[in-house]
Amino acid sequence: MLKSLKFSFALFILSIITVFLFNMFDANELKKMDRVAVNIQLILSRHLHNVMGSVEYLHLSATNILNNKNKFTFDKPFFSKYENNRYCYSLYEPTSQEPLVKNKANLLGWSKIVDTKEYIKEQEAALFLSSYLKLVYETNKNFAWVYYFSKHNFTVVYPYISANDFSFTQNLDKEPFFQCATPKLNPKAKLFFTPLYTDVIGKGLMLTIGKPVYYKKEFLGTMDIDITLNHMDNALLKLDTLKNKSMIYNDRFEVLGSNNIIKDFNRSKIYKADDFLPKEILLAKETSKVIYLDGKYLFIKKIKDTPFTFLYYQDAKIVWWHSLLYVVPIVLFFFLFVLVLYLYKKAKSAMACLEDQAMKDYMTGAFNRRYFFEVSSAIFLKVKRNKTAVAIIMTDIDDFKKINDTYGHQAGDIGIKYVKEVFDNNLRKSDLFARFGGEEFCILLDDISLKDTKMLVEKIRKEFESTVLESDNCKFSYTVSFGVAYGLLDDVEDMINLADKALYKSKNNGKNRVTIYTTH
Repeated sequence: MLKSLKFSFALFILSIITVFLFNMFDANELKKMDRVAVNIQLILSRHLHNVMGSVEYLHLSATNILNNKNKFTFDKPFFSKYENNRYCYSLYEPTSQEPLVKNKANLLGWSKIVDTKEYIKEQEAALFLSSYLKLVYETNKNFAWVYYFSKHNFTVVYPYISANDFSFTQNLDKEPFFQCATPKLNPKAKLFFTPLYTDVIGKGLMLTIGKPVYYKKEFLGTMDIDITLNHMDNALLKLDTLKNKSMIYNDRFEVLGSNNIIKDFNRSKIYKADDFLPKEILLAKETSKVIYLDGKYLFIKKIKDTPFTFLYYQDAKIVWWHSLLYVVPIVLFFFLFVLVLYLYKKAKSAMACLEDQAMKDYMTGAFNRRYFFEVSSAIFLKVKRNKTAVAIIMTDIDDFKKINDTYGHQAGDIGIKYVKEVFDNNLRKSDLFARFGGEEFCILLDDISLKDTKMLVEKIRKEFESTVLESDNCKFSYTVSFGVAYGLLDDVEDMINLADKALYKSKNNGKNRVTIYTTH
């Protein structure tokens, strides 16, 4: 029963430790998720605000230049051709005279009529944006295109693209990058973010961040920067050191970037966030740290001044599993430690038991003859050095065989055990008591006077004489004879022999008596 309770208690303690460690590592996992989520959100936010700042910078530059367009004159003629009842033109085309054309912006467009002076002035002014476009692009290599797009059917775009690779058509003004700038959709001329769309020049899915450009309150066009979605995906992949799940989506739930969520990923396809997660999660309130919601640990944050939301999450079961991967080895180590400790204590207890058995009598628990001689020899040497005296007492139960024959061996065993009980109650802790065999016992008293020895032995004798024992409802009593050797001889055995002679005399003189022999 006691072992069962100890085992149950050990399991209880182990369970508490396991729960504590699990909670500790679970909290640690969430802290790591917090750090990574906040880091990704800050970097994405910084990147998007950098784009927005670049658009504002280019917009301000374009406004200043176009408001002073009459001051600009471009000294190079446009490259143009006439087809389908319209003029198609490009400023730069690869020629031997333009070896560095790839480092320039290009003007591309078309017109149904011969260019008017105002129209040409806008083109000339827009071309002076080239150095600004290049500066912004070169400092932000992740941009796809940086350009000014006019409602007059032309664009100044960086980096360079040839008219052979890009055919400027009238339908371009139907694209989101222009429509989102028009007074109809953007009456307050604010910075805008387009829905996702496919790049007409072949760079795949992208979004545009732009701002309408006005001249004397007349809408002229838009200043735009295009960002491909591959950049968003790569950013989420590289920044997530924990390999959890992340997504950035707009207010239309279009996925701008994702990591570890979409299987069989195809970047030419527009994915909807609500196809992968319930809107309750997508529309959840912003969090300052990772929280538990609907079986997931998640972090959700709106990117300030944008229509974009960043979501970082992992299924709770996976987080718990990761925590367990840390806990299990520690718990196993602790379990093995406890097991080793238990086995060590068990072995130590077994050794102590063997040692105890080697030096004690199995029936009474008294020291045995061998142990008595080992210890008494050391005591005797000390006594000889100090030139003091010892008392060796030999005692024997009177007529022990009669007890066994009359009352049975169980009564005899009770009688023998009672001898130790009496001596335990009367001897000092420093005194040495041993069973020599059968009903015979030997006691060594150190640092005691002859008078005190006589009083002690007589007191013990009387206690035996007056005691009645019981075995199997049978009452019996017995007496004990004593032989005492007091003083100091050459060795312990000589003292024991002297005590034996005194005991023999007690037996011969009628038993139940004390005989004392002194050595001087």
